[in-house]
Amino acid sequence: MIGGSFSVGQRLTLNNQRHRVLRDLGEGVIAVEDLATGRIAQHTVADLLKEWKAGSLVLDGGATTPDSARQKAIDSAHLDAFRQSYNEAEQDRAKARLAFVERLEKLPRTCEVMTPIIQEIWDDKKLWKNGQPLKKCPHFTTVVNWMVAYQGSGRDIRSLVDGHERKGNCTGRHPEIVQTLARELIETRYLTQERPSLKTVRREAAGLIARRNATRLKSEQLATPSYNYFKSLVQELAPYDVYRARYGQRAADIKFRAAGRGVVAVRPLGRAAMDHSRMDLFVVDDRTGLPLGRPWLTLVIDEYSRYVLGYYLGFEEPSNVSMTRALRHALAPKDECPDTRCAWDAWGVMELLVVDNGLEFHARALEAGAGRYGIDVQFCPRRKPWYKGKVERFFGTMNTGLLVDMKGKTFSSVLLKGDYDPAKHAVMSLATLRRVLQMWIVDVYHQEVHSGLGMTPQEAWNNGIQQVDRYLPPSSVAMDAAFSASCHRELTHKGIEFDSLLYNSRELGALRELHGSQIKVEVRTCDDDLGHVVVVSPDQVTLIKVPALDPEYALGLTRWQHKVCKRFQRRVQEDDAREITLLEARQRIRALIEEDMRLGSRKSRKTQQRFMGEGAAAADTAASGAASQAPAETATPAVAGPAPTSAVPPAPVAKPKKAAANPSPRPKSTPEAPRAEDEDDDSVPTFTSRKVRQGVAA
Repeated sequence: MIGGSFSVGQRLTLNNQRHRVLRDLGEGVIAVEDLATGRIAQHTVADLLKEWKAGSLVLDGGATTPDSARQKAIDSAHLDAFRQSYNEAEQDRAKARLAFVERLEKLPRTCEVMTPIIQEIWDDKKLWKNGQPLKKCPHFTTVVNWMVAYQGSGRDIRSLVDGHERKGNCTGRHPEIVQTLARELIETRYLTQERPSLKTVRREAAGLIARRNATRLKSEQLATPSYNYFKSLVQELAPYDVYRARYGQRAADIKFRAAGRGVVAVRPLGRAAMDHSRMDLFVVDDRTGLPLGRPWLTLVIDEYSRYVLGYYLGFEEPSNVSMTRALRHALAPKDECPDTRCAWDAWGVMELLVVDNGLEFHARALEAGAGRYGIDVQFCPRRKPWYKGKVERFFGTMNTGLLVDMKGKTFSSVLLKGDYDPAKHAVMSLATLRRVLQMWIVDVYHQEVHSGLGMTPQEAWNNGIQQVDRYLPPSSVAMDAAFSASCHRELTHKGIEFDSLLYNSRELGALRELHGSQIKVEVRTCDDDLGHVVVVSPDQVTLIKVPALDPEYALGLTRWQHKVCKRFQRRVQEDDAREITLLEARQRIRALIEEDMRLGSRKSRKTQQRFMGEGAAAADTAASGAASQAPAETATPAVAGPAPTSAVPPAPVAKPKKAAANPSPRPKSTPEAPRAEDEDDDSVPTFTSRKVRQGVAA
């Protein structure tokens, strides 16, 4: 374990002075000895956690795992997850793709060079002794895409799986009210000692739905779910839990004794689960009041107590960014929030983290960062949803308990929606929703009795956490660095240059004086916030947090937004032959989007949401715990307001269908932001309104 706790004997550095935890005085108070003077002082754990978050407290870690051994463990975990998660046919197809990639990845990526070798591999009978798993010889561009995916995933073979099983519409077929009723009947009737059959439960559901339909219009009648639907709900649960609920603890232990009890958490922080869900609620922009869309919630929950450990709420779609934000928020102590009446005592390193098999969870940064702190990452096997059923149930509870009466709520059925327009009725900003969500989690969800526990999540957490030692990363800076991408850069008098941004500080100047005027250093970067980087000193011990020299632009900016701004900047400079700063590019893009959202269609709304929503909100779940602060707006870096309409560059004038007899010369055009498809991760927000494209005020 690389990190420490507040147990007796733990050594730590507080305000640059060495200390040792002498004894535990109880009630959250410990005695700490200053090793230089021998003076003993009492500190509360809460105060020490604040010092840790501020960066003035560093915990001594235990034995570290060598990078080579850690890498072997990660590769072994990749292979195990690959074998457990995919059937034999999918594995064979992935291995066939890997054969092409390994043979071609070091060659020039040109059609002339690769095409003959691709055909040679395809015709190699020795390579396909057991038959060719691919239907036809892959095209040159297809193989290049395989190579990009494989290298981008850190050479993980799971990136080459075709994923046919995940295709199709996976949304619920029944209205939310019917889904809730069916799940309640499964829990209150089927999972009981009376042991009614699923057919009986379905008949009861049909009766309840018939009563509701008696007061509904003919066009709003609810359909009774099929027998197979109820069967699928039961199959989502762990078989051990189902048998125990219907036949008792002893009978379940006897039946499952050979295979064990399966997925059971025995203590807090022993097993946590993380998953994503898009909230059924439209939110508006903090400054303009314009509807932005539905944000994503990435949540980490403790499976022993059902206690929420941390979350990320924003418009960043499921990705490495949203995942690391949520995990850092889960590990770090939470700030006191004046909006909540109860405390949120969630912090510490979990032993096991269960995640979905989505590609975003296969990110190298997650597994490498988790490995540094001894967190085992387990991928949920296919067709076994009960592996993370606790977090799935939380999302259902949130939809029925928190969002049910909110303005801007979406509906799962067109019939239920009627004439209600959630975007039109949206009144809540993203910052307000963050505060409301935290209040509901801390003061409502944690304090209500959970039927599976027989007590509240808060009571289960408090009772269990007293019996275990909690560990933290050595420091908040170390935690940021652990879940970051690593690269090497040359340190000069300008500082560190990364992705066209400069970073410098006095500490870097001292580093150059000590090790030379020009040295290469390891740099850790966070895709969710380019406002700072972490530099690893040549001794591989000291971590230095270095701010950007242009904080007004970079603070809270994601890597994706930065790519958008750079592309827009290049386009303007090429067509206008004049220089503009990245900050000006960012402001002009925001102005274009705001005008387009007022006047244009929703064709590119998803990309616009991602730029506007994330651009207006800094990394709220970073180690500083900004998400837990009551005034969530303070966690957002100030961004200059939109440029006036006259500053918006007009786009090229559309060519008429029929040319005039004496057409006038076309004026030189200035560029608009480049178009791109919504699903492209490197895309630029598309502006569809003709008035905006022509630079005319609305």
